[in-house]
Amino acid sequence: TLRLNSLAMGKTTTGQIVNLLSNDVNRFDQVTMFLHYLWVGPLQAIAVTALLWMEIGISCLAGMAVLIILMLLQSSFGMLFSSLRSKTAALTDDRIKTMSEVITGIRTIKMCVWEKSLVCLIFNMRKKEIYKILRSSCLRGMNLTSFFAVSKIMIFVTFLANVLLNNLITASQVFVVVTQFEALRFSCIFYFPMAVEKVAEAFVSIRRIKNFLLLDEIPELLPQLSSDGKMIVNMQDFTAFWNKASETPTLQGLSFSVRPGELLAVVGPVGAGKSSLLSALLGELPPSQGKVSVHGRIAYVSQLPWVFSGTVRSNILFGKKYEKERYEEVIRACSLEE
Repeated sequence: TLRLNSLAMGKTTTGQIVNLLSNDVNRFDQVTMFLHYLWVGPLQAIAVTALLWMEIGISCLAGMAVLIILMLLQSSFGMLFSSLRSKTAALTDDRIKTMSEVITGIRTIKMCVWEKSLVCLIFNMRKKEIYKILRSSCLRGMNLTSFFAVSKIMIFVTFLANVLLNNLITASQVFVVVTQFEALRFSCIFYFPMAVEKVAEAFVSIRRIKNFLLLDEIPELLPQLSSDGKMIVNMQDFTAFWNKASETPTLQGLSFSVRPGELLAVVGPVGAGKSSLLSALLGELPPSQGKVSVHGRIAYVSQLPWVFSGTVRSNILFGKKYEKERYEEVIRACSLEE
C-alpha cells in the first residue's frame, strides 16, 4: 500500500487487503489439489465407457448418459459458485471494513452510546454474508449427495436398458459393471465437481487480486532538480482532479513560487485543498494541466504519525543507505538515544 496514490487508497480498505491475504490467496492452495481432475475425470469416463462397451455392449451408454448429464449440471454449478463467491467476498470486505472502523473509533462510539446501533449494523451485514455462504453450502451439499446416489442410479439405468434390449447378463458382467461405475465415483462424481467449484472460486480471487494490483500507484518521483539558489518550488497554472469523473477540479489554476529562505504558510477552511496542494508537490496528485517543479530534496511530515512493520532503524532509513553519522544525528534529534 505504500506504492498506492491517495486516489487508489480511497478505492480499497484495510479490510479488503486482509481478506485478500487471508481468503483469496488461500484459494490457490485449494485449487491445486483438485485442478487435474478437470481432465482426469472425463478421460477416466471415456476409458470406462470403452471397457463397458466391450463387456455389455450399447446398454452401457444409458448409465454413461446419466454421468454426462450430471457432469454438465455440475459444470453449470461452477458459474453459480463463482457468482456467490464474488458476492460473498464483497460482503466480507464491507464487514471487515466496518469492524476496523468500529475498533478505531471505539472511544467515540462509547462516548456517544452508539454500541447497539453498530451491533445491529454489523449483525445485518453478517446476516447477508451468511445467506450467500448458505447458498454455496446448499450447492456443495447437492454435489456431495450425488457422490452417494449417482453411481447406484447409473448401475440401475444400465441394467434396465440391458433388460429392455433383451440382452442376457451374467454374474461376472454384473461385477464388472458395478466395479467400473464405482471407480468413477471419486474422479467424476466427487473430485470433478470439487475441481469446478475451486476453479470458479480461484478465478474470482484472481480477478479481485488483479484489480487490487492494478490500482494506480504513485508515479515516478519528480526529477530532482538541483537548486539554482533562486527557486525552490515553482508551480504554473496547475489543475488536478482526485476523481477524474468529477467535473469540479480539486486544484485549479494555481501558480506560485517559493524562494530559498522564505516561509510559506497555506491556510484555508476544511476542504479548501491544503493537503491536496502538498500531495501535488510530492507527486501524489498528478496534474491534468500545468506543471510543478521542485528543486532540491523534500522532507514531509504528515498530519497523522505512522510507522510500518519493521525495526526502528528500517523506519528511519526508509530504504535509504545506512550512514552512521547521519543516522546517529537523527537518533539524537528525535531523543531516541535512551
